[in-house]
Amino acid sequence: MGAIMKLKPYVCLLDENPDVRQGWESSLGQDAQLFYFQDHLELFNEAARQKDLIPSFTCVIMGRYFRHINLDIVTSNVPDLLREQGAGPIFLNWQGYVTKEEVNVKFDGKLFHRYGVKWQTLRLRVQKFEKNLKPFKPVLELKKEIPVTSSYYSSKPASSISRPDKCVEILKTMAKNADSAHKDKIEFFALKDPYTGMKLLEAIYDRLLTDKNRPENCPSRYINSSPIIAKRLLKEALFG
Repeated sequence: MGAIMKLKPYVCLLDENPDVRQGWESSLGQDAQLFYFQDHLELFNEAARQKDLIPSFTCVIMGRYFRHINLDIVTSNVPDLLREQGAGPIFLNWQGYVTKEEVNVKFDGKLFHRYGVKWQTLRLRVQKFEKNLKPFKPVLELKKEIPVTSSYYSSKPASSISRPDKCVEILKTMAKNADSAHKDKIEFFALKDPYTGMKLLEAIYDRLLTDKNRPENCPSRYINSSPIIAKRLLKEALFG
């Protein structure tokens, strides 16, 4: 059998200047796939059609000013909206003055090369973000393996398990089966942001119901190799 092809990292760029897009396409080359949107509205419209689009991004890069819609990203809630949909890390791509406090509140760092950097350089920033997501020992948490069966949530009666708790347990199982940036992101949702994690599970459930042409990286593989069983498990957690 031939070697399994490794998927390229997905980099999302939001900037109204097409020259910035060209710069990033040139800098990233064949090492990463660039998804370009003129603004967040264009991105959200596409995400409405592809429900797992935003969580699939390795990182999001945003320019500061969008003059065609009179928007300053630094003073907007756009980064918060992206995080609610599973995005991260989010970098501000701006060379002008902005305080450290303004950057830290909304973003996971600031880039100083508006027209692009090599993927190897950007990857270091992503890895730094991922490392900071682990202030305690998530690996020890994941050693409490939860078998994927009808009674896999816990030994408690099903009626006593809350919906958020069920979703957290599924997220832990997904993190165990995931790898690289996906693994760290799912671990973060399970251990530190279960509300966003629940929204992610809802998006995956919706996709399993509607997407019949499932790619090899379909998120159901993080729960079970069968999309049918994955759909049942999610249905029990979200609506049972």
